[in-house]
Amino acid sequence: MLKSLTLGAVLGGLAAFLWSFISYGVLSWHLKQYHSFQNEDDVSALVSSHAPESGIYLLPLGPSQDGMNAEQKKAAMEIRSEKMKKGPLVFAAVNRGGFDSFPKVLLTQLPCQMFAALLLTWMLLQTTGLTYARRVAFLAIAGFAASVIADLPYWNWYSFPATYTAINLIDYTLTWLLAGLVIAKVAKPQTAAARSGSL
Repeated sequence: MLKSLTLGAVLGGLAAFLWSFISYGVLSWHLKQYHSFQNEDDVSALVSSHAPESGIYLLPLGPSQDGMNAEQKKAAMEIRSEKMKKGPLVFAAVNRGGFDSFPKVLLTQLPCQMFAALLLTWMLLQTTGLTYARRVAFLAIAGFAASVIADLPYWNWYSFPATYTAINLIDYTLTWLLAGLVIAKVAKPQTAAARSGSL
């Protein structure tokens, strides 16, 4: 099992990493979903002056409700609700330090993909009696499920565009379909008889 886990993590992670590089760097279908602000320098200066630290920002959010009584909290929520109805609604990750070096980000992404491949390999090894095609399908569906869990709430709560969300759903599925072709080859679950004999 350890050999299967290792091979699945390393080779599957490499396959997922290579596809992700193609998906983002060559196809650029994710990048096409992004929009640029008018007068980016002005917007950047505004964000820098009004976002005192790196982190997640939500607009409108309003002041902290710590120390408010029930009536004040109700009034604050009503104001926020009206602002949300009026728009704009902004959900943003702000990094005041700027983007790190591209090679460093890639070197971080690779072990992330390998860790995901390790988890999916372990899940696959818990199954029995699946053909190669069904093992690949199992991993592709797992990738699709991961995107459903991660992406649909942002579409629902924060109005992430449907096209952006659909691309993520497709891309996650393709990533682990292609990586699954490798993982399913090197990680073969024990038969039920072999598993019962080892207990």
